Amino acid sequence: MDYSHLRAFRDALSKAPHLTDLKSICRDFCSATGMPHYMFAVCEAVSLTAPRLITVTNFPTEWVDHYLQRRASSVDPILQYSFSNTAPILWSELEHLPAAQGGAGAGKAFIERGRAHGLHRGLTVPLSPPSGQTAFFSLASSDQTLDDDRLGNLLPAAGIFSNYLFDAYIRIDKIDNPKVNELTERELECVFWACEGKTAWEMAQIVGVAERTINFHLTSVIKKLGASNRQHAVAKAVMYGLVKPRA
Repeated sequence: MDYSHLRAFRDALSKAPHLTDLKSICRDFCSATGMPHYMFAVCEAVSLTAPRLITVTNFPTEWVDHYLQRRASSVDPILQYSFSNTAPILWSELEHLPAAQGGAGAGKAFIERGRAHGLHRGLTVPLSPPSGQTAFFSLASSDQTLDDDRLGNLLPAAGIFSNYLFDAYIRIDKIDNPKVNELTERELECVFWACEGKTAWEMAQIVGVAERTINFHLTSVIKKLGASNRQHAVAKAVMYGLVKPRA
């Protein structure tokens, strides 16, 4: 796939208004690569014990229902691999890694269940953006004769497309959460220093206001970002790209 095709996908993704609109663009990418199935998944650590998993996929419905209802993400070798790796990988290679084993063979059982739903061959591109989430983009096929060379040749295009796709996801997520864009300069200042580990008292000395004013601004940030506490608000601010290093 040449750059002109990838640029067309980038332009389409940059104009997609809603998360559901990403589906048709992913389907078009599948058609261009000759791979019938895709999954784009983002794991947001709103809680370490119960992370939020957002998926855009055309994997078989029965498989997706099982995946979400049984919280199969906890034993998903692809997600576990993506937590600690950034290199794209073929599923045939993934099967031999520790991530595919899982507790009591749960990883292998997961792979076999996927094959039972026609997900025999595939590839995955892990995404570890600076915003802190873990994400991946996978292409899959039911064709058991698909060889590794054919799949491997798709990795460069899949890698570029997946980054365009994640950028679109972040942009749409900010649109769907409009209060993210309503933070005042003072609120952003407070979040910045909270990211640096400063206490409310320390922030008050830096900014030059009363400590209660700092707490007022931080409470406002928590509400606007839909966070549960200050630490959660900091994580979400980083995720949305609201906090950046100062040169």
